[in-house]
Amino acid sequence: MLTGVVFTALIGVDISSSMAYQGFALLAAVSLLAFAGTMRFQGRFSLQRRLPRYASAGEPFGYTITVRNESGAVQRGLTLLEEVGDPVESLGEALRPLRPARRAGSFKLVRSPVRRRLAHFTPIPLPDLATAGEVEVTARLWPQRRGPLRFMGARVSRTDPFGLLRTFVRVEWPQTVLVLPKRYKVPSLALPGHEAYQVGGVAQAAAVGQSEEFVSLRHYRRGDPMRHIHWRSWARIGEPIVKEFEDEFFVRHGLVLDTFDDPDDPEPFEEAVSVAASFACAIGTQESLLDLMFVGVKAFRFTAGRGLAQSDQLLEILACARLTPEAELSTLSALVMEHLSSLTACVCVLLKWDPARQELVRRIRQSGIPLRVLVVLPRGTPPPADLGPMADRPGAFRVLHPGSVEEELASLGGS
Repeated sequence: MLTGVVFTALIGVDISSSMAYQGFALLAAVSLLAFAGTMRFQGRFSLQRRLPRYASAGEPFGYTITVRNESGAVQRGLTLLEEVGDPVESLGEALRPLRPARRAGSFKLVRSPVRRRLAHFTPIPLPDLATAGEVEVTARLWPQRRGPLRFMGARVSRTDPFGLLRTFVRVEWPQTVLVLPKRYKVPSLALPGHEAYQVGGVAQAAAVGQSEEFVSLRHYRRGDPMRHIHWRSWARIGEPIVKEFEDEFFVRHGLVLDTFDDPDDPEPFEEAVSVAASFACAIGTQESLLDLMFVGVKAFRFTAGRGLAQSDQLLEILACARLTPEAELSTLSALVMEHLSSLTACVCVLLKWDPARQELVRRIRQSGIPLRVLVVLPRGTPPPADLGPMADRPGAFRVLHPGSVEEELASLGGS
């Protein structure tokens, strides 16, 4: 309509030689009437959402919204739109979608492969709302990124009688839902390894494995603690008798996530987080423990398993994981080495296959525990020719690429 107004105005300046001015008059009049029609919309509304506790990146979820008409007139022809806000970003993060191409002498700007849109939302038509009336509608939203998804409010819109313009009334209602990382189907992996002695793990072993459980009675030996003496048997037999217990043995897996990479291309890291989340859900923790280790503002180790945290809590932690390019890989190496003696198997999700990471893998393998290594590389990057410390175990080494992670993970079942 506006294009027609401008075009007819330009060619209809000379009204003696052109009839275009008549079209200009008609289009301009309709546009003015449409603008006047939007000025009459003076609605007031309130709303209430009922959001789920979690959502998952790449998977739509539904929730209900109750909209109430707070104005003194019947409202017709309404449409509801959500306002989803972006987390607070630094200037560098805000400019990251447009960055110089990495070619010598090129000043062309290229877009980051990671989508900046937080979520897709389909506008919802609302039925007529009487005075003080309310309606409950079902909304459907498709989150595109993990992390906190902030609802800033909503907008109730109405078009003019000609359907040309739309005016909005904004309703403040901030809420947040946590979007968990995308997960892939991981083949059933029987991670090898045997139960290991856990120093100081009595409380954990009581829930997940063999603990200091009473086994039998035996004669006292020099060095036995006094608290293990069975006084009734001593009184009956006349010799010191002690209670014998089993040691704390149970399975404990390690999941190591690499957070050191180039922030200009975060797509491999996002896929690495999804891979780690997939393993956190796939590795059974009913009769074992799982240690998630990565570096954020500091080195973190989170343990999930029966009697402790559940896999959902690991997903919450992974939903908030961030790249740490300013930190050093030695921080992660020190964390892994500190707790390596308590692990019975380990899975490493890495972002590069450089000498520093190969050294970390070599040190893990020297401990003798079974190890699987997954390296997430940028699109189009060929697999490394030299597997380094994994050369003798090529079946336990996989290279993954964004866009084909699910297909490449499926091949793990045959290795």
